[in-house]
Amino acid sequence: MLKVIIFLSFLFSFHIQAKEVQLFSLPYYKKEGQFKLNEYLGKKTIVLNFWATWCTSCIEELPLLHDLKKKNPDAIFIAINSGERKKLVKKFLKRYRFDYTIVLDPDKAVAQKYGIDSLPKTIVISKRGKITFTGNRPPKSL
Repeated sequence: MLKVIIFLSFLFSFHIQAKEVQLFSLPYYKKEGQFKLNEYLGKKTIVLNFWATWCTSCIEELPLLHDLKKKNPDAIFIAINSGERKKLVKKFLKRYRFDYTIVLDPDKAVAQKYGIDSLPKTIVISKRGKITFTGNRPPKSL
């Protein structure tokens, strides 16, 4: 029985890693226009970080994301706020700093496309356009 559970756990984790990239377009938090994933896909490493203002783990991981961004200046880092209004995000950002682009997913449509069921969640998309990492914490390196 234990072998079956371990095998199923392995298959489930492999399925998450093998998930296809889902194209999306979301409005920027601070500027006009939309972030369009397809404009960067296959050109740069992309780090998507799903978060919310109420998520204490999201706040705790901010230094890890800032360090990762500093070590990988050529990668695109996108903070995707899941399910909140711009006014709430603005209030949150008075207290906490993000060193990368913030976009809004107010109806959680993109989070649903990626099967996000808990926050925070970080997804890394390689220059080849493949998902290479999915986790509740950012990876130690890209």
